[in-house]
Amino acid sequence: MINTSRRGRSGFTLVELLVVVVIIAALAALAFTMGPRMMTRAKASESMQNIRQIGPLLSTYAADHGMKLPAAKAQVTQLDGTTTDLQWNEVCLALLFPETPPADFKTKDWWKNNKALLRNPLLKETAAAGGWAPLNPGYAMNEMIAENLALAIGAVTPSHNDLLAISVPFAALADPVRTALIAPFNHFTYRYDAAEVSGFKTEPLHGLLVEERVPVLFVDGHIETMSPNEYVARKLYLVPIAPLP
Repeated sequence: MINTSRRGRSGFTLVELLVVVVIIAALAALAFTMGPRMMTRAKASESMQNIRQIGPLLSTYAADHGMKLPAAKAQVTQLDGTTTDLQWNEVCLALLFPETPPADFKTKDWWKNNKALLRNPLLKETAAAGGWAPLNPGYAMNEMIAENLALAIGAVTPSHNDLLAISVPFAALADPVRTALIAPFNHFTYRYDAAEVSGFKTEPLHGLLVEERVPVLFVDGHIETMSPNEYVARKLYLVPIAPLP
């Protein structure tokens, strides 16, 4: 009688154990499937918040510099008389960390010790092509703004480096609502023209696409989420077309 009761209890415990094992296995499978997707969405949300904060930083810079956008990359003279190249993202960092020497922004040690919003959490440092680096933050400025303005007035198009060094005045942008300014990319500038976007088929923004879409900050401050192909279809890479005053 006693032995039978023990066997019954043992059998019931074994069934319970099997049920628990099945539940744990199901949860593990769900976590394995959904976990990476949830993490990507969390990083995408953080990236979106970063972009929202970049807009006011660029507006602050413009207000202090004759209503001009910062150059994508220009040579500046430092307090000690030496010169250095300063990218647009470093200009934003200088507004957030005014006491920090610009040279520090180019070091990984500084980034490790400071949580700066100019780093895209979706861009891995170990990415196969164009991974994260201090000068490759994962957010990029539209390098075609200055190029399109030069083409609009029929001027001889400057060299690529000269175009990057142009500080575009807001007054030259006749359609700020359609003028894309900042977007995720694996470099500090982007084009998103037909040629560049076609390469995304094999290297889809190097991990920066979320459900095949990216957030784009426009000059007027609003953000739209779209696919790179939609960006091309709307011909945003051709804006602005208004001449410089």
